[in-house]
Amino acid sequence: MFADRARIRIRSGRGGDGHVSFRREKYVANGGPDGGDGGRGGDLIFEVEPGLNTLNEFRHKRKYFAGDGEPGGKRRCHGADGEDVIIKVPAGTIIREAESGQVITDMSYENKREILLKGGNGGKGNQHFATPTMQVPKYAQPGKPGVELEVILELKVIADVGLVGFPNVGKSTFLSRVTNAQPKIANYHFTTLNPNLGVVDLNGADGFVIADIPGLIEGASEGIGLGHEFLRHIERTRVIVHMVDAASTEGRNPIEDIHVINKELEAYNPEIATRPQVIAANKIDCFYGDDKEAALSLLKEEFEPDGIRVFPISAVTGEGVKELLYYTKSLLDETEDDKVVFEKEYMIKEPDFSNEPFTVSKSEEEDGLYIVEGPRIERMLGYTNLDSEKGFEFFQKFMKNNGIIDELEKLGIEEGDTVKLYGWHFEWIS
Repeated sequence: MFADRARIRIRSGRGGDGHVSFRREKYVANGGPDGGDGGRGGDLIFEVEPGLNTLNEFRHKRKYFAGDGEPGGKRRCHGADGEDVIIKVPAGTIIREAESGQVITDMSYENKREILLKGGNGGKGNQHFATPTMQVPKYAQPGKPGVELEVILELKVIADVGLVGFPNVGKSTFLSRVTNAQPKIANYHFTTLNPNLGVVDLNGADGFVIADIPGLIEGASEGIGLGHEFLRHIERTRVIVHMVDAASTEGRNPIEDIHVINKELEAYNPEIATRPQVIAANKIDCFYGDDKEAALSLLKEEFEPDGIRVFPISAVTGEGVKELLYYTKSLLDETEDDKVVFEKEYMIKEPDFSNEPFTVSKSEEEDGLYIVEGPRIERMLGYTNLDSEKGFEFFQKFMKNNGIIDELEKLGIEEGDTVKLYGWHFEWIS
C-alpha cells in the first residue's frame, strides 16, 4: 500500500546532569570539587534518501527519540553524548507541526539534510561552581531537556511534468513506454495507487521528470476517493499533460473529462490550473474508419483556441509519442523554473517552563498541613540540592518570586504549620 502522509512523534535527547563529587586522595584532607559535565542530548535529523518514494515505513514505526546524554562522573569525567537519530525521507517531503498544520521545513531541492530538533545541552558539574566563598559546592547544573513534537509528514513529489487523467486512459502504459519506470499495468479502474516517476530522455535535448498522478475523479478536490492524497503531488509540476481516451473505448467523453479534471485542479489550487497544458489524445489505434478524424477535430476545436495543443498518440504502438514529448519539452523551456518550496511557518522553540502551573492548597484531612504541587514545583525540586546552603537559598527565592509564599499566607498559614512539596516537609517560620 502506498503512503504519502504519516503522523509521527519525534524528540531530541535530554542533556545529562552535571555531577557532584569531590577529590578523595590519600594525604589530601580536603580535595576540591571534581564533578564532571553531563553529555549533550542527541539531535533529531531528517535526511533525504534518493531511493525512497513513499512514506510506507512510518506506518509501522511512529516514535523517533534521540538518545539522552549521560550524566557526568567523578574526577571531571564528561558524560557521553546521546546518539543522534537520522530519519530518512523521500525528496519532496514536507514536515508540518501536527496541531497547527504549519510547515516546519520542506525537504526538497537543496535541502537534503536538516537538524530539526537539537539535543539539550549537558549540565555543568560542581567543579564549575567553586568560588572563594563557596569552595565545596554541593550542587550541579541539570541537563537541559530535549524538544518533543508531533509532526505530519506529507510527500509532494518533485517532477517537471504531471500526467493527469481519469482511470484506465493509458497513463501507466504511456509512462512505461517513455521512461524507465515500471508501473503496474492492467485493465482495471484504479490500478495505479501511487504516483510513478520516470525520467524522459530525448535525443538532442535535456530530459525531464514526469509523474503519473493516479486517476482523478470528480470531487477529488473535496477529498472524494483519494483525491487530496493524489492532488498534492501535482503542486510542484510546471507543465500538465492531460491524457484522455480519444476513442471513448469505455464510453467516456474526453472533452468532458478534461473540463472535470481542470475544475478539480482549480478547486484544489487555482494557481495549478494556470500552468501550461497539453492534451495527449490516446488510444488512436482503437479507432475504425473516419471516426478518428471526427473525434480529434472536436478536441482541437474545443481546446486549441485557448492555446492547448492536442496530440493524437498511441501509448501501445508509440505513434505520435515523440512529437508530444518534444512539444512538452518546449513548454518546459518556455516556463520559468520557479521551484515550488513551501516556506517555513512554524518556529521550534526551546522548552519554557516559566508558565507551568502549580497549586497551593490547605489539607482537608490534616490540620496545619499545606500542600504545594504541580509540574513546575516537581521540576524545580528535581534540580535543586536542598541539602546545601546555596541550594536552599535558591529554593526560598523560588517560593517567593513565584508567589507561593503569598498564596500560603492568604490561606492562613501560621508559625509551626507544615508545607509539603512532594517528598519534602518544611516547618513554617514567620
